[in-house]
Amino acid sequence: MRFIKYILTGIFFLFVCSSTVSSQTQNELPRELITAFKQGNSISLSNFFGNRIELSIEDKEAIYSKSQAKQIMAKFFREYPPTDFKKKHTGGKPGANYVIGDLITKKGKFRVNFLIKKNTGKFVIHRLNIEKN
Repeated sequence: MRFIKYILTGIFFLFVCSSTVSSQTQNELPRELITAFKQGNSISLSNFFGNRIELSIEDKEAIYSKSQAKQIMAKFFREYPPTDFKKKHTGGKPGANYVIGDLITKKGKFRVNFLIKKNTGKFVIHRLNIEKN
């Protein structure tokens, strides 16, 4: 009886460990996405935009096409050249994650949060909010 208890405890432990690793993997973001924010690279960032994206920068919010959002982000990065991006929190569920982070620029710090979904094997940003900290 004691032997069975040890086996069941071991199986439970393996199950818990494997589900923890699985959830960590689901919250992983593409390195290129974080690098795009750090470098202020609107072209690389736009590779993660869908055909339409809900974009909110400070008080201006609208739904834009991919090319419009790329131009808006290029203008933002010119006005506020980034020096770093620090991911603060990620969460969500399989296939849809949100990210909260700080974008440090030469002119101040901004709170960034975005919703990213995996669509046909590719990460796509559906909503991007940037507000002055």
